[in-house]
Amino acid sequence: MAAIFIAIPHAAVALPEGLEPAFLPHVNEDFLRTQSDVFTDQIYTIDGVRTARYPWSRFVADPNRAERQTSEGGVVPLLDFDLQPLYATGCEPNTDQCMERVLRYHRPYHEDVARAVADPRTRFFIDGHSMSSSPPRRSLDHGRTRPDGVVSNRGDDYGNPSPGKPFLTCSPALTRFAADRLSHWLMAIPAPHAANGIEPKGDVWLNDPFRGGYGVRSHSAPNKGLPGIQLELKQGLWCDERSFEPLPGRIQWMRSVLSAWVSDLSEHLDSTEPAPLSQPSL
Repeated sequence: MAAIFIAIPHAAVALPEGLEPAFLPHVNEDFLRTQSDVFTDQIYTIDGVRTARYPWSRFVADPNRAERQTSEGGVVPLLDFDLQPLYATGCEPNTDQCMERVLRYHRPYHEDVARAVADPRTRFFIDGHSMSSSPPRRSLDHGRTRPDGVVSNRGDDYGNPSPGKPFLTCSPALTRFAADRLSHWLMAIPAPHAANGIEPKGDVWLNDPFRGGYGVRSHSAPNKGLPGIQLELKQGLWCDERSFEPLPGRIQWMRSVLSAWVSDLSEHLDSTEPAPLSQPSL
């Protein structure tokens, strides 16, 4: 079976010892859970698939941002997803403190992922995320309805290169195959009924509203025949988004969906020779 590797950048809620006083008092484990990709460390743990999990909250140093990124919340965000401050006025980390966090927490995670992806067995990379059912204020799609899943390769709504942005992390055909098979399994495997949950519809979009962030850009190597995608799954499928408690049976259901999906991807990769994409380098 073709080896697939999954990175899990936003599951954790921990703050390193010594950093807690820097945050406002409400920034505790319960709050950080609401801002995390909740339970993705469980749903992306699939038999036969290697994974790497970032052990800290995304608010320590966000692994899906470039080391010096200041847009989209920045590599060290100062605001939460509802645009509320994480730090008291005057206590925000300065440039040197932000870089220290990057070196201590952000860079080692990416070094671990890079080593795993460089393993010659690895044929496909997935950056595994979840998304809230209702987009928060910080998101560009605030006010829109989100699908069950989003598969991203840095392309357009069909997985093809976007005008002026030709780089893709995965070929259009393989990206569409991944989205089609995920849509199939979301409906083919019945989801346990959950009173406070969302019923799957099987809608999986390409690159909308997420085109693929720093993780998939950094660790895919399509020019060398190592494709990768970013996957966003609607967390209301397995989590009560009011209490942030798991829905009965839904985490195991989601794992079954992803296990069947990964098997399809592996079989497809085994049956085809991955052709390097001819495109500009990042």
